[in-house]
Amino acid sequence: MTLLADPASGLLDRLHGALGAEAVLADEKSRRYYANDIFWQPGIEPAAILLPRTREEAATGIRLATEAGLSVVPRGGGMSYTKGYLPDRAGAVVIDARRLNRIVEVNAADLYITVETGCTWEQVAAALEGTGLRTAYWGPLSGHVATVGGALSQNSAFFGSAAHGTVAEAVLGVTVVLADGSLVTTGSGGRIGTKPFTREGGPDLTGLFLGDNGALGFKVAATLRLMRRPEAVGFVSFGFRSIRDMAAAQVEMAPLKVVAEGFGIDRTKVEHSASVNKLMDGVRTLGQVARAGSGLVAGLKDAVQVAAAGTAFLKEHAFTLHLVVEARNAAELDTSMAAVREIGRRHGSEIENTVPKVMRSKPFGPPRGMLGRDGERWVPIHAVFPLSAALEVCDANDAFYATRRDFMARHGIVYSVMTMTVGTEFFLEPAFYWQDEITDLHARTLGEDVVRPWRGRPANETTRAAVAELRRATQELYAGLGGVSWQAARDYPFREVLQPPTLALLESVKRALDPRGLMNPGALGLAATPTLTA
Repeated sequence: MTLLADPASGLLDRLHGALGAEAVLADEKSRRYYANDIFWQPGIEPAAILLPRTREEAATGIRLATEAGLSVVPRGGGMSYTKGYLPDRAGAVVIDARRLNRIVEVNAADLYITVETGCTWEQVAAALEGTGLRTAYWGPLSGHVATVGGALSQNSAFFGSAAHGTVAEAVLGVTVVLADGSLVTTGSGGRIGTKPFTREGGPDLTGLFLGDNGALGFKVAATLRLMRRPEAVGFVSFGFRSIRDMAAAQVEMAPLKVVAEGFGIDRTKVEHSASVNKLMDGVRTLGQVARAGSGLVAGLKDAVQVAAAGTAFLKEHAFTLHLVVEARNAAELDTSMAAVREIGRRHGSEIENTVPKVMRSKPFGPPRGMLGRDGERWVPIHAVFPLSAALEVCDANDAFYATRRDFMARHGIVYSVMTMTVGTEFFLEPAFYWQDEITDLHARTLGEDVVRPWRGRPANETTRAAVAELRRATQELYAGLGGVSWQAARDYPFREVLQPPTLALLESVKRALDPRGLMNPGALGLAATPTLTA
């Protein structure tokens, strides 16, 4: 029996008194649910789950748990597949941020927005609707459920990232609960009587808590820089014979800084990705495209073109690249589109631009891509590399998976790959699809109606272990090629790839902020304990 569950300890009563009984879950069903992420299952069940509604409640809950000697594990929208929010020991307390979902301030004059970290990216976009403003990075594809805090903890890229980099580059400051329950604000918002308008002014303490996977603290609020929405937007897609040709085009386009976001995919992704296959989602999609047009007539014309094109044309090419180009005005857009087209046509051929149009018409929806087209389980693996290494990395990646073709066929694993540029970085993300059980996490996120056809599928632990083996080998390949991975959590190599003085500095920071090692222990390989099993 854990200390939390032991009535003699009084801790559960204290948590109920501080947060309210409805904010403390300790029933078996909830504990089992919070022991799984998108890929890793079953994990170690937490002793309880806290759902604070204010930063003060979060601070109190964390303080009470750590005073009792229990570890605390931050959790956002639940989109992690790297053990980011899974306890590494019995008796842990998961802190679920999703009730911390207020928009604190939209300051159009000083170009920043402050939000609680349980806000989804869809909520942030809605709060800025009508202002003519947005954050430079404005969310992942899973932004319907993915939270700001999760993105800051694990880093994130997609919408706006080709031009403006990852979410970390948009952050001006954060408010964090440390392991002892103290509240700390970084950036100028942490000064006396100063607005949170800048990250500068002394050491960059904000950066400590970005990409930390919750190992250094529990983020309860963040201030993000705003920018004017570009007035002109264009869409363009290309087909390529090889990933090398596609990567060459992406690398050449990246320094132009005119592509807002885009992604390259192979034919397998087209065939197996539920997200790609749902692009032509009937009348609803056509209506969204029409509303996204520059006017009713133009929008309806776009809708007709989208309906006529469908998605079959994507399968005619081994690889396809889909781009959104932004500019300050129509004339600038024409120049930018011409430059992008010249590069794309030199390496490949221009194709119908259905995919980026529909993607922008409704950027945030249920993350259907967390399962394959026919309900297959899905999990990716990624790394970023210097632009100059992109072609070498693509060649090495192709050679690596060629040697594992028989292994994947034997286990029924389907491999696909996606590429992006993120600022001045080349992003490579293989993904795997396989037959396996559907978990409660999939069901709650997508809805029982969506997963019902596959709900009774049995667990496939053998193939899941084979996928884990492939992912680990890929991680080691990318690290050996000089790649960097963001969502380290308890999955990617991290402490192993740091130079000893750098690791020593990080461990010193961890000890200073969390001397008992109770804040998400094991994340980043810090205060490590025996690892979770697959």
